[in-house]
Amino acid sequence: MSETRSYQVRHRTEYSYGDAVTASYGWAYLTPRDLPEQICRSTRVEVSPTAELISDSVDFFGNRASYFEVHEPHEQLVVTATSLVEVTRGRADLDALDGWTWEQARDLLRADPRLQREEAGFLLASPRLPLTGQLTAFADAVLQPGRPLGQTLHRLVHTIYHDFSFNSAATTVTSTLDDLLTRRAGVCQDFAHLAVATLRLAGLPARYVSGYLETVPPKGQPKLQGVDASHAWVSVLVPELGWVDLDPTNNAVVDAAYVVTAWGRDYTDVPPLKGVIFTESATSKLKVAVDVTRLP
Repeated sequence: MSETRSYQVRHRTEYSYGDAVTASYGWAYLTPRDLPEQICRSTRVEVSPTAELISDSVDFFGNRASYFEVHEPHEQLVVTATSLVEVTRGRADLDALDGWTWEQARDLLRADPRLQREEAGFLLASPRLPLTGQLTAFADAVLQPGRPLGQTLHRLVHTIYHDFSFNSAATTVTSTLDDLLTRRAGVCQDFAHLAVATLRLAGLPARYVSGYLETVPPKGQPKLQGVDASHAWVSVLVPELGWVDLDPTNNAVVDAAYVVTAWGRDYTDVPPLKGVIFTESATSKLKVAVDVTRLP
């Protein structure tokens, strides 16, 4: 059953530098996508100091991106995106996929003409996911021959959730899959990467999804401001249902609590912010505050 929810999503990123920055050029992937189950009613991206140029575009994957240029010298850069989003999404029924083994599903998808177009790219290795190293042993343990597709997806998400610890100090945005598999700890970006890579090794198209997840404070306590975070999960193409989104960080099937911002081959395609600065500064600090607020 689908549920409709409305959210205000506010994502504020603050960079502080140890010396003046003479110019900043950046891309922001902060505007939620319009999808059959999601509508972005409005969005506003603000840059401080005021950007001399800011423009919106759509990338190869259909994501909405904002490009900006700041030419005024500054020691602090703040980018704030505020969006109103309506989400109508029910959990996919993974049990309904058990009519196929994962191998049969793979073969069905290979005959699908969609794989001759953009979806084929989600079967391949990508800059952050080389599909080699320790990944192959992990995938072999999950992808047991003849296992039904729904059970395979359940096992993948369950295994990542239970066998790896959430630890923001264990990895960085540049950490590899081998780093994660060695340390057995990481964050949502790492867990999404592991799920994506495992599914690609199985011959199932998988994409990295970035967005937000509504969080609920403990009973009787107010929700604090700025304590939410951007989130990441995996989307896999399956017969009949199409793309199914799974969250290995929370051992969950994605539902109306999730807001999709962008998707790509891996994190490098859709970071919330990326760019180039011109400065003599040897140090910088990053502070991110996110609020996902459900509206009446």
